[in-house]
Amino acid sequence: MLFAEIPGNKIVKQKLIKSVQKQRIAHAQLFLGSLGNAKLPLAIAFAQYLNCEKRGEIDSCNSCHSCLMYNSLSHPDFHLIFPVMKINKIKNPVSDNFISQWREVVLENPYLSLTDWYQHLGAENKQAVIYKDEAEKLQKKVALKNYESAYRVILIWMPEKMNTVTANKLLKLIEEPPNGTFFLMVSEDFEKLLPTITSRMQIVKTKAFSIEEITLFLKTKKGVEKEKAQKISAIANGNINKAITLSQNETEENTWLNDFQKWMQICYKINLSELVNWTDNISKIGRENQKEFLQYALKIIRACLIANTNNQNILKLQKEEENFVSNFTPFIHGENSISISNRLEKTIYAVERNANPKILFYELSLQMMRLLKVKRKLAN
Repeated sequence: MLFAEIPGNKIVKQKLIKSVQKQRIAHAQLFLGSLGNAKLPLAIAFAQYLNCEKRGEIDSCNSCHSCLMYNSLSHPDFHLIFPVMKINKIKNPVSDNFISQWREVVLENPYLSLTDWYQHLGAENKQAVIYKDEAEKLQKKVALKNYESAYRVILIWMPEKMNTVTANKLLKLIEEPPNGTFFLMVSEDFEKLLPTITSRMQIVKTKAFSIEEITLFLKTKKGVEKEKAQKISAIANGNINKAITLSQNETEENTWLNDFQKWMQICYKINLSELVNWTDNISKIGRENQKEFLQYALKIIRACLIANTNNQNILKLQKEEENFVSNFTPFIHGENSISISNRLEKTIYAVERNANPKILFYELSLQMMRLLKVKRKLAN
């Protein structure tokens, strides 16, 4: 992947390129960024530039043997580690068991989310992990000489999915890697990493995309008409992966809105029989989708609070969302909004830790039934 193919992040690109040109490359770097931004493409482009045989002033040559191998993510000195699952009767899963599948989804969309990866594996109800077997296998790999390039690059996607045993096994290797070996970690939530890991990494912060950058990307790379691209870019809120999904399926964004509307109707009417059906359905959609739904619910609650301040100009909503928020705003106010947001965030945390979804969402709904009935205090 070329730096030129990645929208935005001009300053980050320049710093990465200069570090190679001046031979001041940190042996362990942590690429941080929000969902759907350029962190993974930048890490791949950096690795390619590092091993390019004819690197230029601002990018890889994209024609040498090394670049051609990187273009298919198959360079023998480019080792890929990512979360995997115990599926297909694999008892001790490591990334090499799933490498062809991961290459396929990343080459199709390097801005992918964990949800995309889970859906590709067809096992959304399971949590992917970077297991200790991964660390043991990597230790054996780095003990060998490089195959053909001067530098060996180990890219770890979503290192927050490492369990404690894995992280501790990798700690010494990250601290003192073999000569010519570089670690690139790509994370969305570095606070879940062990402090002993992050303290040994150089942080590379990547920015969310602007509306203009996403619009141009959709027009030039996805063939989306300008007006539609601008509308999608505003909704995507810096998340190019979301923009890609919306450009392929315009109804995708409204799916969560319909689900949220139905949920709020059940809660407000205190319809317990319907609630049982609703919790059954949401428990089947997979943990990553459950998290997305809860995050969407937080978005709508915050939009209602903003609407209460009459500051509509900063809202980035579709027309259908604007209509719903306008009608729903009277039920979200200073007396219940903080409690609702806290309940949603706690449920997201519990989902991440594999709590029973039926119990979680049933309990959350009972709390929502109570909180939606809280009356707004009138000003004196």
